[in-house]
Amino acid sequence: MDLNTIFDGWGTELVSLLVGLLATGIGYRFYKNGKIYQKQKAGNNAKQKQEIKNSHEKNTSQKQEAGDNSEQIQIG
Repeated sequence: MDLNTIFDGWGTELVSLLVGLLATGIGYRFYKNGKIYQKQKAGNNAKQKQEIKNSHEKNTSQKQEAGDNSEQIQIG
């Protein structure tokens, strides 16, 4: 078979379809297995609150640092 005739119509469409499906699969994998990372840092007498809504079983990480007489809440 001649390579020019393969990519004249159907071949081009099939290649673009395969590339699109591959890109969609990779994008979905990154979305599903993504990470959620939250970090807060404050001085003295601070109030901090971190909340993660709908993590969908993603890898989550929360970190808070504060000075003296501070109030911190983490909801994950």
